[in-house]
Amino acid sequence: MKYSVLSLKNTAPVIWLIMAVALFITGIMLIFNIKLAWVAIELIVVGLVFVIGVMYIISLMIKTTENKLKHLLIGLLCTLGGAALFIAPQIVKGAFSFTAGMLGIIIGLFILLNSIKLKYDGASWVGTLISALIYIVLGIEMAFFSRQDRLFSTLLGSYLLLFAFNIFIDALTSLMSSNDGAQKVKKRIRISMPVVIAAFLPIKLLKDINKLVQEEPEALLLLPNQSKKQTEDLVIFIHTREGLVTGMGHVDISIEGTVYSYGNYDDSTWKFGGFFADGVLVEMDNRFHIKQALSVEKKILMAYGLSLTPEHKKAVISKLKELQKDMIKWMPLAEQCKSGLIKGKPTDYKDTSSQLYNDSNAKFFKFKLGNPFKTYYAMGTNCVKLADQLVGKSGIDILKVNGIITPGTYLDYLDRLYERGDSIVISRTLYK
Repeated sequence: MKYSVLSLKNTAPVIWLIMAVALFITGIMLIFNIKLAWVAIELIVVGLVFVIGVMYIISLMIKTTENKLKHLLIGLLCTLGGAALFIAPQIVKGAFSFTAGMLGIIIGLFILLNSIKLKYDGASWVGTLISALIYIVLGIEMAFFSRQDRLFSTLLGSYLLLFAFNIFIDALTSLMSSNDGAQKVKKRIRISMPVVIAAFLPIKLLKDINKLVQEEPEALLLLPNQSKKQTEDLVIFIHTREGLVTGMGHVDISIEGTVYSYGNYDDSTWKFGGFFADGVLVEMDNRFHIKQALSVEKKILMAYGLSLTPEHKKAVISKLKELQKDMIKWMPLAEQCKSGLIKGKPTDYKDTSSQLYNDSNAKFFKFKLGNPFKTYYAMGTNCVKLADQLVGKSGIDILKVNGIITPGTYLDYLDRLYERGDSIVISRTLYK
């Protein structure tokens, strides 16, 4: 079933400007280690933890929950934790620094694995290795050696400055939508939200949709916005379904009615549960793709339609053809059976690629040695990485400061572009 999702009213640019100024001031204060910034952060964290604890305890008194023991334990833990943090607020600063450092180490290790994979595939890998080492070294420094947490304060302050500049450019572009200079700056400056937060956005989307379907199903039955007359030249599909790993999402690209999906579709090459595998690009008709995702895989899809300039559309198609030059045809088991290469009937084979072939007559391709997509890697050369190769030619340039991009990164960015109302993202449609 197809639903059009209601667009929220655009936030006034003046609010964006106020937010940008606030973030900019906070960033400057953190960089120069002004105590007031950390005092404010510590008080906010202490207050939030304490208030959450109180809310959980209140929920027991007004009988809004059945799991009383769980809510009681969480309430007590948060209220006592809030009180402890109020007495010793320096714990917040140290905990932030240690957590950020450990995340940096983990992300660095994931990027290091990607550099090893790229070297194995015969692709360019030195730059990825350097990036991994930077993450690991900074992470170790922040987690274990940083005095007075200066490194964490400097990095957080720098991030807030960049994010403030990002918001300022969005506001400026909205106010000067007809100004070519502002549009060009907007395309070059893009600071993503932290990967740890963005990664879980598809899971939140699924929960929000399921809750809305149960409580207010009529809220989804909305007519699409007919005021926009541009054509959809490129569609970005973001998938999600129940489960932690599958809930993180998947990204596909549709160009001229054909969907291009990259992933670990060859089950026989899976390593570590599909974390590594031969990279496979699938081509299938747009209608079959939606049907397969909804009926067979039980997913929900959020589709974002992009209206491109002739130059950008030409660049996207050119990049696609460039990728196709490095592909070789691959046949799943069902196709091998139909071609007489193995015994049985095509419908006897139930692996993912065979089901796709049987249901949609999809075409499958692998990549030659020397191409970075030869081996699929869930935390590096994944579906989002390939989609970004094409989307990057559309005029949307995402500056990946996190080192790892996730479906949630795209979900956050495309949502913001659509809500703004003056970007190339002209439609947002939910399929459920």
